[in-house]
Parts: sequence; structure tokens; C-alpha cells
Amino acid sequence: MEWSDFRDKKIGLLGAGKENLSLLPWLTRAGGSITLHEQFDQQIPKGLIKQFAELKLVVGAAHLDHLDVYDYLFRAPGLPVDRVTKSLANGSKLPVVTSVTDLFLSIFPGQVIGVTGTKGKGTTATMIGNFLEAAGKQVVVAGNIGRPIFDIFETLSDQVIVVLELSSFQLEDVKHSPNIAVVLPVTEEHLQPLSSVSPNYHHSRVDYVEAKSNIAKFQTVDDSVVFAGDDPSATQIALTSLGSKRRVSTINPQADYFLQTNGQLFKHGQAFFDFNKTAIRGQHFLLDAALAISALEDYITKEDIAKGLANFKTLPHRLELFTTIDGVAFVDDSYATAPDATIAALSAFRQPIILLAGGSSKGVSFSQLAQAVSHSTVIKVLLIGQEAKRLSQALAKESLKIPIEICHSLEEAVRLAKVQAKEGEVVMLSPACASKDMFADAADRGEQFQALVRK
Repeated sequence: MEWSDFRDKKIGLLGAGKENLSLLPWLTRAGGSITLHEQFDQQIPKGLIKQFAELKLVVGAAHLDHLDVYDYLFRAPGLPVDRVTKSLANGSKLPVVTSVTDLFLSIFPGQVIGVTGTKGKGTTATMIGNFLEAAGKQVVVAGNIGRPIFDIFETLSDQVIVVLELSSFQLEDVKHSPNIAVVLPVTEEHLQPLSSVSPNYHHSRVDYVEAKSNIAKFQTVDDSVVFAGDDPSATQIALTSLGSKRRVSTINPQADYFLQTNGQLFKHGQAFFDFNKTAIRGQHFLLDAALAISALEDYITKEDIAKGLANFKTLPHRLELFTTIDGVAFVDDSYATAPDATIAALSAFRQPIILLAGGSSKGVSFSQLAQAVSHSTVIKVLLIGQEAKRLSQALAKESLKIPIEICHSLEEAVRLAKVQAKEGEVVMLSPACASKDMFADAADRGEQFQALVRK
């Protein structure tokens, strides 16, 4: 796609999310006739029509009717693909259905590094950005993290390396892949709608993995993919690429990059970097760092890695040790919205843990989490939200001797944790669930947790 493709064309923006809204000035300049379709009136920013006088709106329950009048449709990541497909099934013509992500990947002339996986995308993308900055490169980190890419598109040149954190919903309808694809472990996620405002989900784990695979599927022989080689789904995705492949493993010393449990990283069989000399903690963070390093094999030195890690700060609500009170460490891991993320968080601490978990459902199993809790340093579990009962049942099936208590609110859980925690212990919010039952989002949950702890 090129900007000239949109001149005098009818364009439908499906969903008033920030990505679609970031396209408005660009499509307007390109000479397109633009209509914004949105189910919920409150999602449309005030003053939008005043800013874009020629913009037309279709709002309400029938907002997906008559989509066959368009030449191009840009689907917001929160809108299920099958809703669009169903709407077009009996249409008189078939528009080009695309997305902000696919447009960017098709028109940006510089290098793009894409990062996907179930958990750790933001951390890995941020580390890649830090390493490139340490190496003196021009870099922008965007996508599912930070500002929409077309909000800053005007500032980009072909000398800028763009790092995109890419969710399954951003990837599911793309027809272009980044130059370098980074694939973290892929487990279960998004198997049922989060809410009416964010209704997108994958009908099965197979569909979820298939959506993720687009990060590598359209690569050429000049591209490359870096992947968590111990994970079958990440390996499956990497094999769809025509590009060169670099495997990162914590099991196989013969992998391109081998991360030992003692923090030593080997590159092509040779000792390369010692994470013990850094402040990075948690095996999952070390794997994120190893994948980031592998992705930048041709760009950075060991000195750049050390400098980049020295400047790295844990992202908010991601295993964030935000305060210590009377010798008790309080950790906000609110972005652990799936069981595997909480499992990884449990391994980051050797101290006794009081775990706060629970929230709204994503339709996933808690059996592996229950097993992990039984083998961890968790001494008590406080549960909240829609999934509290199901989590409690899963934990009980493991015949745990760990006390489990269901609380009516996060405030109650925090109060109990503060009363019961002793010096040298960790109180950690790592929910293993989404947040839509009690909070605006995972960030809101984390902010409320921190405020309650400090209260």
C-alpha cells in the first residue's frame, strides 16, 4: 500500500481506538473519503468532527452494516475479524480489509523489529530499544506499547529503527512481517471477550497461535526470526518464516543462544554475557533479555548490552517492587493477566510470598498455576474478583496446605496482607487474570493496589 492508493477512495475506520484515530490526519491528506464506524458513542472523542470537518460517523448497534460500500476498511484491534467477515458475506463487493499495523509495515522504508508472545513483549521491546540507544542508534519503541505509530510517523526517517510490540489482535490480519521478528513463549490468552467495549477474542488456542504467526509468515529470505526455542508454539511460528532463524534456549546448549539458570548467556557455544553483573532479576526477565540480545546480533556489543541493562527500568505494573514497609517488600505485577505470567513471577523471589490473585476471566486453565504455587515460596493466597472461586478450586485440587482466602475487594486483600506479612516477606499482586470485573484496566488495578498499600 502507498498513500496514493487512498486518493478519492472510500475508507471505513472500524472502531474509534487510538490506532485508527492516529490515521485520520494521514488519510485526510491522502485525499480519502473517511467514515468512522463505532458502536459506542462515548468512545468518540469530543471535538473530533470539529477537527476533521469532512469526517462522517456511523454510531450504534448497526455500525457494521453496509461495509461493502468501501474500498478500504481499517479494523481496530479490539474488533473481532469474524464480525467484519460476516458483515461483508453478502455484500456487492469486497473491500480491502487491513489495519494500522499492516499499513505501517507496508510503507515504512526503514528497519522494523517486531516483538510478540503471550507475556514479556513490552519488556523485550523496551530492552531492544535500550540496547540500540546504547549503541548510538536512532530508535523508536511503539505499537502495543506507548503512542500509536502514526502519531509520530512524521518524525521517522529510514535511519530510525522502529521496535513494535505486537499483540495477536494487531497481527491477525496483516499481510506484511517486520524485518526482524522476535517470538517469546506463546501460551493461552484472549480465549473469551474481555468486555463489551473490547470484544475481540480467539475461538481457540490454534487461532491464537495462527494470529501470532503472521509476525514471521510474510518474511523474505533477507529477514530473520529470533524465538524461544523451548516453546513449541514459538518454534512453530518461527518455522513459517523464509528468513534466517536464531534459537534461544534455557535447555539446549547447542542452541544459537543458551541461557543457563545461573545467569550465564552463551552465544554459538561461547560464553558471551553474565547477567549476574546486572540488576536484572527473574528467569523470565533474563529470557526476555537473551531474546533481545539475539535479535540485535548485528547491531550491538557486550558493552552496549551492559549499558542498556544499566539504564533499564522495570515497566510499571510488571514485577515492580514499588515500596518496602517495615521490611515487607510490595510488588505490583498487575500486568500478569494470564497464569503463565504469574508462574514466572513466582520464580523471581526466594522470600516467602503472600500472593494476591484473581480478576475477570480469559477462559484459561489454572491447573499449571496451582502446581507452580505448590512448588513455590507462597505462604498464603488472597483471591479477588470473578475468577476467585475457580482459582480457589484449582489450588485446592493440588492438596495445598497453603491458606487460601477469598476477599470481597482489593482493599480487603491488601488490608489482610499488610496485617499478616512479616519482615523479609513479599506481598505480590500477580493476578493471573484480566481486570475488567473491578477495574478500568490492568494499569488501574496496579495503581489502586499501590495506593492502598501506601494508605
